[in-house]
Amino acid sequence: MEESAKKILILCVDLDDDIGRKTGLETPIIGRENVLKAAEKLALLDPEEADSNAMFASVRLLDDFSKLGFSTEVCVVSGLKDGGLAASRKALEEIMHVAKLFPPSEVYVVTDGFGEEDIEPVLKARLPLAGVKRVIVKQSRSIEESYIILGRYLKMLFTDPRFKKWVLGLGGLLIASLAILSYFRSYEEVNVIFWSIVGIAILMKGFDLDKWVSSGLKQIYGENMPPTMLIFKSLLLFIGLSLILFTGYTAYYIEKTRPFLAVLGKFIAQAIDIFLLGVALVLISGSLKYPLKISSIKDSLSILVNLLVIAPLIKTIGIAAYSPSFDLWILLYVSILTLFLMYAANVIVFLSTRFLIIFSKKFKIDIGE
Repeated sequence: MEESAKKILILCVDLDDDIGRKTGLETPIIGRENVLKAAEKLALLDPEEADSNAMFASVRLLDDFSKLGFSTEVCVVSGLKDGGLAASRKALEEIMHVAKLFPPSEVYVVTDGFGEEDIEPVLKARLPLAGVKRVIVKQSRSIEESYIILGRYLKMLFTDPRFKKWVLGLGGLLIASLAILSYFRSYEEVNVIFWSIVGIAILMKGFDLDKWVSSGLKQIYGENMPPTMLIFKSLLLFIGLSLILFTGYTAYYIEKTRPFLAVLGKFIAQAIDIFLLGVALVLISGSLKYPLKISSIKDSLSILVNLLVIAPLIKTIGIAAYSPSFDLWILLYVSILTLFLMYAANVIVFLSTRFLIIFSKKFKIDIGE
């Protein structure tokens, strides 16, 4: 094709529709005079608007090609205020409409920065895209580029699953923890706990401890464990171990001037409930299997109810150990009552699992026996 026969289309793309929102003009705006008037109107209404510079640059590029003898046309197309895929689709529809009126041999896109790069690959597939010109005011070029890059990374922090769990998840945990601790404790203690959580999180991420823990849990629970089930079992394990360690911490501060048996009895009387609950959660985290089966549910319920039922008896033994005047008949009564309660609890567990089997069959829920 001869150079003079080439038809060159200059497209000024405004994906966020500043031209439409601020001037009230409808796009596409076709023709040199119409684009020039629209640029002047936008510049008068908002002198700081960068799109007016892009429109003036489009007109100048048109004049440069016209001087070389090419057949040229210029137009302004826009998207939508909120951007996104809908804005790109609207701008592309307008571009294709203009291309039907003026079938181009070459297309040049003029924009006011780096916000319209998403439309370029699609446009290149539809039309002979020959070049892209980004118009940035010279005094603010480095600032605008830095702002755009910073904006992209900030958006990534809140949308990318790899980062948002640390930014939003950890941030939410810290804010909630700070609020709760502030209600119950003094500022100094809250400050220590707050920065301890931050430090642990940074340490875990820095040394990939989260991956190491995840790999270890998969080896313990199995590779095929779904993430939701793995998180649930890990949470039970963490809470259980935390309760056990808490009871150990409590035992450290018990007065140790009395005989060992009395000290042990006092510890049992004060902390056995929390300790047994921790043990139960640890055992349940190991007894729950995937895929979920009635047998594993039954085992987990049995562990929980038996440990909870036996807790009063163990607490009574602890009281008897550190209280010399304790009536041993009470221990006998509690022992007999515990036997009856344990039997009743296991019967209830058995009936519950049978009911669960009937329920799952009736409603066709896939739970193995």
